[in-house]
Amino acid sequence: MTRPAVAVPSRPLPAAAPRPGRRTLLAALTALPWLGSGCTSLPAPAPEAAAGTLINDWSGRFAVTLSEPGPEVQTSYGSGRFLLHDSAGATELELLSPLGQTLATASLRAGRAELQTAEGQRYEADSAEALTERVFGWRLPVGDLPRWLRGRLAAPVPGPAAGTLSGVEHGWTIRLENWRASGPGRLDLDWPAEPVPGTRRINLKLIVDHAS
Repeated sequence: MTRPAVAVPSRPLPAAAPRPGRRTLLAALTALPWLGSGCTSLPAPAPEAAAGTLINDWSGRFAVTLSEPGPEVQTSYGSGRFLLHDSAGATELELLSPLGQTLATASLRAGRAELQTAEGQRYEADSAEALTERVFGWRLPVGDLPRWLRGRLAAPVPGPAAGTLSGVEHGWTIRLENWRASGPGRLDLDWPAEPVPGTRRINLKLIVDHAS
């Protein structure tokens, strides 16, 4: 069982979790006009062929939609850019504003997750998802992103359109689209995979502009 996120001693994590990152990432980000464009499906190579050369770095754009339960569903949006690196058992995800300002950096090493905000606050926990949800108000599957972007799903299911794969893992619904030699050009995630009335819902989209 994942233990609750705890802060490193130098910067205690408030018990009430004011979520400064959520205000930064959802209120300060400007929506980007890419969500419905540039995503034409291409013929998909087999995942093994796409992964002939191991990809360690990805960069592109992200958008997150957070739906909060209540008498009336409250929906928040955020978008920006991302840089993802994965090698030698370490993963680092940097989130940036649309103008390129670093907002937060999440890293995962030796089973420990650490997050640093633009304000200099640093937090640590056993789980990257628990940590990002505690700080941002929405979770990020940092440790799974590299594997999914390499086209490695535990039980992939071909989609109805050419060049798509889908699956369900760790509570997320995963859709991979726009295949090319370096892997999928688009990753679309929904959490929870089976929505429960009265619970928070997250949709996260990544458009990969460059992979190497």
